[in-house]
Amino acid sequence: MLLASLVNMITQMANVFFMGHTGQDVLYVLSLYIPISFLLIALVEALQLSTQVTISRNRGKNQTEISSKLAHYAAGGLLLTIAVGLIVILCVPLFRYYYGIADSVHPLFSGYVRGMMIAAIPTVLGAIANAALRGLGMAQQASIIAVGTAAVNVLLVYLLVRVIGLSLSGIVYANMISGLLSLAAAVIYLIRTGHLKLPPRVWRMSQLILLRHVGVPVFVSYCLIFLSTLFYNGIISPYGESVIAGFGVGYRIQTMAILPGIVIGSAIGIIINQNMAEKKGERAYEGFKTGMQHSYAAYVLIAAGVWLFKDSIVSFLIVEEAARQEAAQYLSIVAPSYILMGPLMTALLTMEQTGQGYRALLLNSVYFILIVTAGFGMTSLLDQPEAFYWCIFFANLAGASVIIPTFRMYKKRYVQAASDPDHRAQEKVFSPQA
Repeated sequence: MLLASLVNMITQMANVFFMGHTGQDVLYVLSLYIPISFLLIALVEALQLSTQVTISRNRGKNQTEISSKLAHYAAGGLLLTIAVGLIVILCVPLFRYYYGIADSVHPLFSGYVRGMMIAAIPTVLGAIANAALRGLGMAQQASIIAVGTAAVNVLLVYLLVRVIGLSLSGIVYANMISGLLSLAAAVIYLIRTGHLKLPPRVWRMSQLILLRHVGVPVFVSYCLIFLSTLFYNGIISPYGESVIAGFGVGYRIQTMAILPGIVIGSAIGIIINQNMAEKKGERAYEGFKTGMQHSYAAYVLIAAGVWLFKDSIVSFLIVEEAARQEAAQYLSIVAPSYILMGPLMTALLTMEQTGQGYRALLLNSVYFILIVTAGFGMTSLLDQPEAFYWCIFFANLAGASVIIPTFRMYKKRYVQAASDPDHRAQEKVFSPQA
C-alpha cells in the first residue's frame, strides 16, 4: 500500500511538471484543486486499507466469502465515490466564491473538477481491487499493476497535454484510462487465480464492519487535511493567482518530502506489532527507537537537500517566473523545519499503526488548527504571504514537542509492561484504529 501511495504522489508531481510548462492559469487551477484531491485520497486510502485488512483476515475461508466481501467493498466504494463527487460538483459555486475565482478561470476550474470526479470512479474501484490482491498475499502482482498504470498515466499526460495540447482535460482522460486499466488488470488476475467468483446478491452491512474500525479514522485524517488545505488556500488567495500557484507547487514538494517519514513510521508499526505478537515488548520499543533515529538522520539530509536545491527543483517543475519565485520563497522558509516535521510524521504514523489512531488524529487536529489560526491572524496583521509560511515553520517546530512524550508512552507500554509479570501488555497486534 505504501508503494501505491508513493506511485500516486510521483504521478501527481509528473502532472505538475507537465502543467507547469503550459500556463499560469492551469497551474493556478491545479493549486485550487489540491484540497479537493485530498477528499478522493481519503476515499482511496480508507477503502483500500479496509479491503486489504478484511481480505487478509479471510484468506483461509472459501472463495465465495472472499468474493462477497470484495463485492461489498466495491459497491460501497462506488456509492461513496458518486456521493462525494456529486457533493463536490454541487459545491463548485461555493469554491468559486470562497477563492474569488475570476470569470475567465472559472470554466477551466469547474470543468476540471467535474472531470476528476468522474475519473475518480475507476480510480477508487481499481484501488479496491489492487488492495484485494495485497490482502491475498499477491503484493508483487499488485505492485506491478500500480507501477505499470502509473507509467501509463504519465505517458498519457505527456501525449495528451504536451503533444496534443488538451491542457487539464488531458489529466482527466489520463486518470480515467489508467484507472480503468488498473481495475481491469486486477479483476482479470483475481478471476484467473480463482479468487473472484460471482457472490450472492445479498447486501449485508456486517461485511463492511472493518470499514468502520479501519477506514473511518484514515478517512477522517485525510478530511482534516482537506479542510486545512482549503483554509491554507483561503489565507493566501487575496495575494493573487501567482502566489496560490507557487504555494501549491511548494506544498506538493513538501508532501513528497514527508513521504519517507510516513514510510518509516509504517515500517516501525509493523515491527512493533510483530514483536508484540511474540510478547517481546523491549524489542518493540527498541524498534521504535531505532526507527526514529533513522528518521532524524534521513531528514537532516532531506531538509538540507530541499533547502539547498529549492531553486533547481522549482525551476524544473514550473516556468512561470512569479509562481516559481513564490514556490522557492515558501521552501526557503519552511524546508529547514523538515528536520523536525519528518520525525513528527514518523511518530504519528507509528501511533496510527499501533492502536493510537485517534490520539494521532487529535494531535493532527491541534497542529492544523494552530497553523490556520495563526496564519489568518498574522497575514491580517502583516499583509504578507510570508507571514503564513513562517506560521507553518514554527508550527512544525512546536509539533516536535510531542515526540519526547511519545517515547515515554512507548517505553511505559512496552518496556515497563514487559518487566512487570502481572501487567498484561495493552498493545494489540492489529489495531482497529490503524
